[in-house]
Amino acid sequence: MLFTELKKIQDNDIEQTLTAKLEARGIDPSILQQELGGTEVTVEQLISEVVEGLIAQAADANRESFRARQRKGFEQAQAAGKSVGRPSRKSPESFRQVQQMYETHEISGTQAAALLGVARGTFYRWLKEAQEGAPQSP
Repeated sequence: MLFTELKKIQDNDIEQTLTAKLEARGIDPSILQQELGGTEVTVEQLISEVVEGLIAQAADANRESFRARQRKGFEQAQAAGKSVGRPSRKSPESFRQVQQMYETHEISGTQAAALLGVARGTFYRWLKEAQEGAPQSP
């Protein structure tokens, strides 16, 4: 979170901070506008690029660290036999009733999904899974 917020810092915020720090030390802030080695890059631009790069690197490292801790938590929960992720809304009893109504053409797929409180695609996926899991006739 900290590094995500730091990435929102604007160039003018960096310039203002640099100017204030230089003035506090009795240094003329116009030094920031000097070009480096005959290039069109100023001291201020170079410092801004370095600061932005460091913030981006820190944000990436922070994000990767968070993801590693998250993965470890998921693995520990799974090893402990806990359910991970969003719980299924599928109720076997109500699904069987709605499935029977759908297969006898009493209701449409859209109506079946609405009765179960899920998206139409979810209903069709559950239907396919139920059909694949059913024993095949010889």
